[in-house]
Amino acid sequence: MRAKIILILLFFSTPNLTAKEGMFRLDDITPTMARDMKAMGCQLDPADIWRPGNKCLAMAVLNMGGGTGSFVSSDGLILTNHHVAFNAVQSLSSPQCNYIRDGFLASSRSEEMPAPGYGVKVMSGFENVTPRFQSALRPGLDPQKRYRLIENISRELIRAGEKIPGNECSVARFYGGREFYLVTYFKIRDMRVVYVPARSIGEYGGEIDNWMWPRHCGDFSFLRAYVGKDGRPAGWAKDNIPFRPQHYFRIAKTALRPGDFTMILGYPGTSKRWATAAEIGSEVQANYPERITLLARYIELLEKVSAADETVTIKNAAVLKGLYNSIKNNRGLLAGLRRNRVHEFKLAEEKQLAAFIAAKPELQGKFGRLLGDIQRLAAAEREIASLDIIYSRLTSGCRLFDWALTLNRWGREKTKRDLDREPGFMERDMAVKKEKLPVSQRNLDLATDKAALAFFLNELLAADKAGAFKNLAKEIQQAAGNGRGEKIAAFVDALFGHTRLGDLEFKLKMFAADVQSPVAAPQDAFLSLAARIQPDIDAFNRRKNAIAGSWLQLKPLYVEAIMRLRPQALCYPDANSTLRFNYGRVEGYSPRDAVIYAPFTTLAGVLAKNSGKSPFDLDAKMIAAASGQGRARYSDPVLGDVPVNFLTSNDSTGGNSGSPVLNGRGELVGVLFDGNYEALGSDFFYQPDLTRSVHVDIRYILFVADQANRAGNVLAELGAD
Repeated sequence: MRAKIILILLFFSTPNLTAKEGMFRLDDITPTMARDMKAMGCQLDPADIWRPGNKCLAMAVLNMGGGTGSFVSSDGLILTNHHVAFNAVQSLSSPQCNYIRDGFLASSRSEEMPAPGYGVKVMSGFENVTPRFQSALRPGLDPQKRYRLIENISRELIRAGEKIPGNECSVARFYGGREFYLVTYFKIRDMRVVYVPARSIGEYGGEIDNWMWPRHCGDFSFLRAYVGKDGRPAGWAKDNIPFRPQHYFRIAKTALRPGDFTMILGYPGTSKRWATAAEIGSEVQANYPERITLLARYIELLEKVSAADETVTIKNAAVLKGLYNSIKNNRGLLAGLRRNRVHEFKLAEEKQLAAFIAAKPELQGKFGRLLGDIQRLAAAEREIASLDIIYSRLTSGCRLFDWALTLNRWGREKTKRDLDREPGFMERDMAVKKEKLPVSQRNLDLATDKAALAFFLNELLAADKAGAFKNLAKEIQQAAGNGRGEKIAAFVDALFGHTRLGDLEFKLKMFAADVQSPVAAPQDAFLSLAARIQPDIDAFNRRKNAIAGSWLQLKPLYVEAIMRLRPQALCYPDANSTLRFNYGRVEGYSPRDAVIYAPFTTLAGVLAKNSGKSPFDLDAKMIAAASGQGRARYSDPVLGDVPVNFLTSNDSTGGNSGSPVLNGRGELVGVLFDGNYEALGSDFFYQPDLTRSVHVDIRYILFVADQANRAGNVLAELGAD
C-alpha cells in the first residue's frame, strides 16, 4: 500500500517529461512545450494555434454548449459527435420520422433541417482581466459581498464586451479565482442538421460499451452554421447563408500510426485536480454515492414512464441518454478515487504543506490558518450538498416547475437595471431562455413531468432535515392524504390540474409582460406556488453564495501554497469550459496484469459484436457496406481493415466530446468522443500509463458516409470524394 501511495504522489507532483498531461490555456504554450511538441512530431509553429483576430487553428474550433465541434469546410460545415447532436435529432423526430433510429441525410442545402435550440460560438478574444478584480477584492471582505462583487464586475465586463453586435462574452475563473479572463465569442444562432448516421452506428455498443475499450462506435454527425446575408448572427431565415470561417480543418491524407503525434483543441467542462483533501473526502464519502443512488432511481422512473408510448420514448430519449452517461461516469470516478486512494494522498500532501508552512515564519501570516479554514468551509458545504444535488435535479428534470420559478423571478428581476439583476437574468440571458422555449415545449410530456416532480419532491423533503425548504414542506403538508407519499401525489395533481404552463402561448405571454400579472399568477397553481416558496430558494442561494465567496478567497491561497510547496510541478488550471489545448500520441495501454490494449479497432471488430440485438444491431445498409468492394478502399494496409476507433494519451474530460483530433500538420485524423473507464478518476489526477482519450477515426467516418449512406455531397465538401 505504501508503494501505491508513492506512485500516486509521483503522478501528482512530477512533471511528465512529454507533457501529455494538462489541458492548457492557449496563452500558456511555453517554449519548452513547443520544443517537446516538435520532438514528438509536431510540424506546426505553436503560435499558429492562437493568433487573436487572425487566422489560426482555434478559429476552426466551436463551443457547442457542453460539447465541441469543428469547421471542416469553407461553407460552415461542422463535424461533431453523434451524441453532441443527439438533442437536435431527437427534437426533430417522431414515430413517423424517427431520425434517432434511422439517421438523416440532406442531399442538398435546401433539405438541411433547423437544429432546435442549437448555437455555436467561435472564440475571438481571450483577455486577462485579473487586475480589474484584484483592485476591488479587499482582504477580509465578507464572503457574500465578495461573491456579489465578483458577479458585478463580471457583468460590467460582459456588458461592455457585448456592445459589439454578434459578440457573446463570459468571465472565466482560473485556479479557483486566482486569475480571471474575459472570453469573447462570435455566436452563430442558425444551425442546421446535415448528416447524422443511424443510431445503430452512432451509438453502437450503447451503455454496454460506453467508456470501455475496445470500442467500435461511429460517434459522429455533421451540422452547418448559417448567418444573415450581412455575415452577422441571425435567427433562422430561409435566405440566410452558410457561415464562412476564417479557418477549417482539412482531412488528413496520410494514415495514422501508433506513436504518431496528436493534438486536440476543445472545451473541457470540469476537472478537479486542484481539489483539496476536504473536497475529495466529501466527494468520496457522500456526494458521488448520493448522486449515483438518485440517478439510478430517476432512470428507473423515466424508463417506466417511457416504455408504453413511442412518442414519449422519443421525447425522453435525450434525457435518458444523458443520465445513462452520467451514472456510469460517476461510478467510474468513485471507483477510481477509492482504488487509487486519492483522498489519502491529498491528506498526506496537505500534511507536508502544513509542515512546510510551519517551518517558514514568513508564510505563517498568509497561510497559517488556511487548512483549518478549508476544513471548516468544506464542512459547511457538506451540510447543504445533499439538498443541492436533489434541488438541481428537481429544477432540471421538471419543466413546469422550472418555468414557474423562472417566470416568478423574471417578474421581479425585470424591474431592475440590467446590471443589477441576479446572474442568469440579464436581458441577454433571458433572450436565450425565450429562444429555447419552443424546444422545451416540443419535448414536454406532462405525465413524465408530473412523475418526476413527485419523485424529486419526495427526495427533497426526506433529505431536508433542517427545514431549508420549510415553505414548500408546509404547502405539501396541507394537501390531502395521510403520509408524505399520498400528500405529494395530491399536491402534484392539484398543481397540474390548475396550471396553464403546459401552454406555450401562455408562457410567452407571461414572459413578455411588463411585470408579472397580478391576475394570472394567483390563478395559476405553479406560479402561485413559486411566489410562496421563493423566500426558501433565496435563503438557500444566499448560503450557497456565501460558501462560493469563501472558496473564492481560500482556493487561490491554496493554489499558491501548493505551488510554493512544489515549484517544479507541472502547473495548469482546472478545466472550466474554456478553450484548451493538449498534445499526446497514438498509444494503447495495459489496464491490468497480462492485458495489453492495442490503440486501434477495426471494422472486423464491429462485425464480430453484431448480434442483431440492441445495442449491437447493425442495419442492413451497414452490413451491405461491410461486405461490399468499397471496404478495401478505406482499409489501412498495416491494420488490414478499415480503422474504426483509436486511443491517444491526450488529456481530456467531459465537454471535449466532438473535439477535433489533429496530426502534426494540423490535419483532421479523428473526432474525440470518450475516455476510458479505468481512468475516469483522471478528473482528479492524470495517470500517464492509463489515461487515454477515445476517438472516431476519420477513415471510418468517410467509409460510413460513402459506403453505408451514400453521402456523396458531404464527401465532396470535405474534399474526400
